[in-house]
Amino acid sequence: GPDGKKLSKRHGATNVVEFRNMGYLPEALKNYLALLGWATSDSQQIFAPGELEEKFDISGCQPSPAVMDPEKLNWMNGEYIRATSISRLTDLAMPFIEKAGINVSGVSRAQLEGIVSLEQEKYKLLTEVPDLIRFFFEEPVFEQEAIEKVFGKPEAKQALELMIAAYGNLADWTEANLETTARSTAKENGLKAGQIFHPVRVAVSGRTHGPTLFKMLEYMGKEKVISRLQKALSYCK
Repeated sequence: GPDGKKLSKRHGATNVVEFRNMGYLPEALKNYLALLGWATSDSQQIFAPGELEEKFDISGCQPSPAVMDPEKLNWMNGEYIRATSISRLTDLAMPFIEKAGINVSGVSRAQLEGIVSLEQEKYKLLTEVPDLIRFFFEEPVFEQEAIEKVFGKPEAKQALELMIAAYGNLADWTEANLETTARSTAKENGLKAGQIFHPVRVAVSGRTHGPTLFKMLEYMGKEKVISRLQKALSYCK
């Protein structure tokens, strides 16, 4: 383990089933385990399918005891997640999404893949997927910081009211049109783009940070977005 002592349950998972349930991809675990006692001459860290077997050479094995480093394993798993096709990633994430009690039956497979893909650069474990996509399917839980920092500003209520009207009149609900509408609404009313973007983001997701705003709004859909903008007015001063 990281403390230099023999690996045991007190260090966490010790068998492959546990690692799978923790959200690790099989190819990431295989890659990591191979490097515990072996290395290429150039210290390569990530291997394409079949490359590990091709490059393995017994001369690269190390005689000293290996140390299990969870942080490195998480990093490596994240690298493999980013390299995974969104179709396969969605399949791998589904058991975790279902276990988290998230009902995704209301969206098409294409929409679900789009939603999962929005945060693909952030995932290190498959267990992280449910919490990062939950607000698409359930009413958002507002972070206290978001309420105070964003909805506490004097222009927040005006921004939401302007976007309820602007988005209500938007016929072609696409990422590009959503952004153009938001920017033009801000300009026409003497507001900075951020004074529109931030309240809208918090209103629909409950968070100050997250995936690209307008693609998020596109996947969420017009009815849901406008409904959440209206509900968020009650948090504004």
